[in-house]
Amino acid sequence: MGDPLTPARLTALAQDQERLGHWDEAAALYARAFRESLLSGAVEQSADALRGQARVRNRERRWEEAEELAELSRVIAEQAGLARAAARAVNVVGLIRHARGDWTGARALFARAHELALDIGDDELAGLALQNSGVFANLMGDLREARTLCLESIGAFVRSGSSASAAVAYNNLGAVCGDLSEWMEAEIYYARGIEIAERIGYSPALALLLSNRARPLMEVGETEKARASLAQAEEIAERIGERGVLSDVARFRGILALRTGDAGAAEHALAHALALAEGAGLELERASALREIGELRCVQGRTAEGRQAFTQARSLFASLGVARDVAEIDSRLSQNAGTETRERAATV
Repeated sequence: MGDPLTPARLTALAQDQERLGHWDEAAALYARAFRESLLSGAVEQSADALRGQARVRNRERRWEEAEELAELSRVIAEQAGLARAAARAVNVVGLIRHARGDWTGARALFARAHELALDIGDDELAGLALQNSGVFANLMGDLREARTLCLESIGAFVRSGSSASAAVAYNNLGAVCGDLSEWMEAEIYYARGIEIAERIGYSPALALLLSNRARPLMEVGETEKARASLAQAEEIAERIGERGVLSDVARFRGILALRTGDAGAAEHALAHALALAEGAGLELERASALREIGELRCVQGRTAEGRQAFTQARSLFASLGVARDVAEIDSRLSQNAGTETRERAATV
C-alpha cells in the first residue's frame, strides 16, 4: 500500500502538480488537502493548502479569489500563532498585488514578509521576499540594487535548499544582467536556472528561462541557439497555458527577425505577440510588444506610426509604474522627434 493521503501528503502532491504547471490538478489537490486538514484539525496544513490554492489562482489570473484565499490563510495562521505560515501568506498576497499592478502595495508587503522572515529565521521566505523586491527594483530602474537583491535571494535559497525558488531567482538575475547589457553573464545565469528547472521538473520556470535566454543569445550572435531556445519555451508554454511566455516568445522572434532583416516575419511575430497579450489581459507584455512595434515602424521609415506605438507603450508602462521603461521610451521618443524634424527639413 502507498502512503496514506494525509493533508501533508496531499499538499506535497499538489506542489508537484504546481511545479509541472498542471493548474487544475494542483487546485483540486490543494482543495482536498484543505478539507482533510479541517477534518483532522491540522491547522498549519489548512493554512498551507489555502496558500497553495492562492498561488494557483494567481497563475490563472483569478486575482480576487487568489487574494481572498491568501488572506484567509494569513488569518488562520495568525489566530493559531503560526508565525511562519502567516509570514508566507503575506508574501503571497504581495505576489497577487504585484500581478494586479498594485506594485506599491506589493513592495510594502514584500518588505513586511522579509522582516517577518528574519524574525523567525525562515531562509526560504527571506529569499522569496528579497527576490520579489529585486524584481520591483529592476522595474524601477535601480539595476544595481536589483542585482544585489537577486544575489542575496540566491544565497538564502541555497541555505534553505529551495531549488525551485533558486531557478526563478536565476531568471531574475539573468534579466537584471541583460538590462545592464552584460549579455554573457546573463546567459550564464539563465543556463544555470534552466539546469535546475530541468532537474526538478519545474515547467513554468523552465518555459520562462528558455524564453528569456533567447535575448542574450541574440546579443552574442548565437542566432540558431536563440531560435532553438524559443521553440523549447513555446512547446512548454503551450502545454501548460503560460500565455505571458507565449507572448514573450513571439516578441523575441519579432526582434530576431528584424535584426536579421526579415521585416515581414517581424511584422507577423510582433502582431502575434500583441494579440496574445491583449487576449490574456497582460498589460506589461502588451506594452513590451507595442514598444517593439514602434521600433519596427521606425526601421520601415513609418516614423509617425512608430511614434504612436511608442506613445501607447509609454502610457501602459506609466500606468503600471515601470519607471525604467518609461524613461527608455522618453529617450526613444526624443530621438524619434529629431528624426521627424530632419525629415521635414529635407522636404522643404
